[in-house]
Amino acid sequence: MVLLVALVGVLALGIMGVLRGVSASPDNADDHNGSEGRSTLTVLAKTPEIKFVDLGPKGPSHGDLRAINAPVYNESGKEKVGRLDAFCAVTDPAEEPNEKAHMAECTYTYTLPGGEISVQGVNAYPKLSEPSPRSVDAITGGTGNYAGVRGERRFETHGTKVIITFHFIG
Repeated sequence: MVLLVALVGVLALGIMGVLRGVSASPDNADDHNGSEGRSTLTVLAKTPEIKFVDLGPKGPSHGDLRAINAPVYNESGKEKVGRLDAFCAVTDPAEEPNEKAHMAECTYTYTLPGGEISVQGVNAYPKLSEPSPRSVDAITGGTGNYAGVRGERRFETHGTKVIITFHFIG
């Protein structure tokens, strides 16, 4: 029992150390409810490479893919700390006159010091060849120091820079 408690403590300290090392910031009033057990990690992705793969009839259609990768930097944008790899499958192309965005189911993997963070969600894309302006998706898990994480990942696009904020709930 003592060994189990010690192991859990070491793992928790390891995760917190990695989060601090990649520009984690303390809880603040911007968190949903200010509840205990929340931590925030902010990183930047710069100049994402986005490839649209047109699989069906010419033009956006169900099942077309977006493949994405980008280097990930600390919050100041000065130090490269990892990478982003993602793919999205178009689930609802904007084929009707009143539809302003294509909808796609996306899976993201952020490789950071100490492990990976997995994120999943449905995103709206005004143009499939460009980043979505903003999104809130679920953190579905992780590996290494991020094993068992959960919460939300928010991102907002500003030109060729994407501000990514992970809100961990624990």
